[in-house]
Amino acid sequence: MPITLTGLFAGIDCRGLKMEHQSIVIRSIVTDSRQADAGSLFVALPGQKTHGIRFAQDAITKGAVAVLTSEDPPSSLSGPLNHVAWITASRPRQILGELAQRLYGFPAKSLRLHGVTGTNGKTTTAYMLNHILRSDGLSTAIWTTNSVEGIAQPFRPHMTTPDAPELHRFLSDAKKHGAVDVVMEVSSHALALGRINGLQFETGAITNITPDHLDFHGSYAHYKQAKASFLRYIPPGGLVALNADDPEVSGLAENASVPLTRFGFSEGADITAQVLELGTESSLWRWWRNGQYQAEILLPVPGHHNIANALAALSMATHLGIDGPRASGFLTTFVPAPRRLETIQIDDITVISDVAMNRASYDAVMTSVELMNRPVIVVNAIRGNRGIKVNEDIANILADWNERLRFAPVVITLSHSHLAGLTVDYRVRPKEVDAFLSAARKRKMAVKVYEELPDAIIAASRRLRGHDILLLLGTFGMDEGLDLVRTEIFRPR
Repeated sequence: MPITLTGLFAGIDCRGLKMEHQSIVIRSIVTDSRQADAGSLFVALPGQKTHGIRFAQDAITKGAVAVLTSEDPPSSLSGPLNHVAWITASRPRQILGELAQRLYGFPAKSLRLHGVTGTNGKTTTAYMLNHILRSDGLSTAIWTTNSVEGIAQPFRPHMTTPDAPELHRFLSDAKKHGAVDVVMEVSSHALALGRINGLQFETGAITNITPDHLDFHGSYAHYKQAKASFLRYIPPGGLVALNADDPEVSGLAENASVPLTRFGFSEGADITAQVLELGTESSLWRWWRNGQYQAEILLPVPGHHNIANALAALSMATHLGIDGPRASGFLTTFVPAPRRLETIQIDDITVISDVAMNRASYDAVMTSVELMNRPVIVVNAIRGNRGIKVNEDIANILADWNERLRFAPVVITLSHSHLAGLTVDYRVRPKEVDAFLSAARKRKMAVKVYEELPDAIIAASRRLRGHDILLLLGTFGMDEGLDLVRTEIFRPR
């Protein structure tokens, strides 16, 4: 909802506001100059590679009527600034959440928020909780890496957790669409950059903490610190569920000042399970809450890790007053998020797609595949614009599993055409390919490289024999893999 510039910044420590700015009306807040239009406040923030102030001229040209940054106007700006307010603040990122809340009328105050953070399992846990809530008759909205739903026009996001302006616009849209509960993934980037400042979560979960995104955080210690900071967003009447099986997560309980519960298979867990059967497409298990037996569940997704994700979701749902056995029944109809061990069967060939991106996620996929005891062929998308270390690590993880499953040569794809069309630059750099190949050579793991995803999948499909498994792994570069398999590679001819 539009607000005057002076009203937007009332009481906020900043410089540059003038009497003549009282008539300026702000209709949107953007941190990307490409999204600026008439009535925008463009917030120029420092990035990993460049400062947003470089794009101030572009934002103004597109209609931005004000700029917020920590710097004075650069001399490169063309034309006078008398029609544009240039506002400076020492830490603009820290006030961005407050500004976004004001612009959209504080929508979070009338919503129950539920957040899931962790290295792996965020998306699936969020989907499970959302499924339980909706099955119980509650109106929900959800923001995950895979999709944004519960608003008038669902979409695929470009961030796991968006910047504050986009986040509060989503919350406003969710409220208008009738949502009562909002389920969100909360990334380590969002925590470190303060994207969720000003929010409080009725329930939260921390699924696990293993090394990831060290290119951004600088060290594992800083990454853990970001994840631990999620506890600050849980109010006294809320609840955070901690993974009792993960030492990094369970250790957070020692100094926690918020209500918490522990889920997992470890002794002393408040919510725990007994596994009866781990199948290739499902799992059968029983679970207890605070020592009280709840139910037996046939969960229609495979993997020990997905039982842990379900326990996290059940921890949150039961805190909200949903009866344990009732929540269990809802999970029997759960449909997994796209590309989380997503499986299709084509004749006697099993095709599995997963957004594996780090040690824990690759291990979870491979452990599930190993149970099938069938030959495996792997197509892996190189992680673009993520650095040398990430791709060295992935090569070594695949080499570790190749020693057990013997699937080499690994087919890798750079997915040039698919990545070129994304709004965020995930194109693969030559040094990233070299890092993967160098690590593979050291481990004596054979690799075949293809620039385009269709060519990689075609090459892999030619090696398939009856009852084989075709495994499609990787993040954005593999997003179209399963559709290619469905519509092109195995299409009747």
